[in-house]
Amino acid sequence: MEERTEDVEEMTEESACDCSEELEQLERDKAQLSQQLLRLKADFDNFRRRTQMQIEEVTRDANKNLIEDLLPILDNFERALQSDSEDAQQDPFIQGMAMVYNGLMATLANHGLQPIAAKGELFDPCLHEAVAMEGEEGDDCLVVLEQIQTGYLFNEKVLRHTKVLVGQNKEEEKCQK
Repeated sequence: MEERTEDVEEMTEESACDCSEELEQLERDKAQLSQQLLRLKADFDNFRRRTQMQIEEVTRDANKNLIEDLLPILDNFERALQSDSEDAQQDPFIQGMAMVYNGLMATLANHGLQPIAAKGELFDPCLHEAVAMEGEEGDDCLVVLEQIQTGYLFNEKVLRHTKVLVGQNKEEEKCQK
């Protein structure tokens, strides 16, 4: 009976050691799985953010392509509406075209398209393309005298440069002196 008691005590000690080793192993596994879960969560957040940025980029590119295709139509509207005669300005057809043009421009402005102001502004090669020059070449204070074709910004980036006639304004001649 004594032997049996010793065996039972020995078995109890061994099973206690086995249980503590097993508990330590389970805690290590739990910590490892928690770390793995955190990494997977971070990877998924990065994937979601990257996918959202790609979707926004594709949308911007598609909008830019559509607006580039609409630029010749806007140019045609502007040419049709440039008549200076009083009779043309009173014509209901011209007034209707002006309303359609203004509505189209307002809609495109809501999507990021803005015309580049040119006439009377200082010549800026980042925004303007000089197609002709009046006066002496090499003048530093060039001013846009006339706008030949409207340029546009799309989401704060130049979509098309404004084609302009540049020269020296009489007030700007003082700049040279």
